[in-house]
Amino acid sequence: MPWCTRSEIREVSDQAQRIHDDIHRGQLLIHAHAHDGHTTVAVGIYLDRRRKSVHLHGEDHMRRIADTFDSPAQAMLAFERLHPAEMRPGPAPLTDTERDAIAARSMSDVTTATSAPSPAKQETVPVYLADAGNHDALLNTFVDAHGEFEKWSTWSDDTIHRHPRVANPAHRART
Repeated sequence: MPWCTRSEIREVSDQAQRIHDDIHRGQLLIHAHAHDGHTTVAVGIYLDRRRKSVHLHGEDHMRRIADTFDSPAQAMLAFERLHPAEMRPGPAPLTDTERDAIAARSMSDVTTATSAPSPAKQETVPVYLADAGNHDALLNTFVDAHGEFEKWSTWSDDTIHRHPRVANPAHRART
């Protein structure tokens, strides 16, 4: 997205994350999907008080609401008119990024894993069923297991850095 400003990129990614979270929480039910030649498109309905049907366009951090409808029937008919040959029922298959995220969450400690999990133990689940995980616990486990690293915060509490230990870290606040 070289044509977008930083704030526009954040806005698009934020909307994509909200859509992902709504699907994950079961607030947005996907009825059908298709590939329009460039990206994945889908049609779904919000099950919360909005009760709006939507057309989604894009994948991963580029997913956005392309159109809204007052009824699921209107949305499905419009979607079928736009994508008659490519339309498939249900949510779209996982993207490579979604599969990578699931694989990353399935490893308890990425630094001590010596071999890939056996295929019999792996399970591919839709991204909306994947758990977000406990990021703080994962970071603490990593720092505790590797004494050469320390955890420190910047002046903002929004960011925590993992950094190799230095002899005199007096300029940083330890957490």
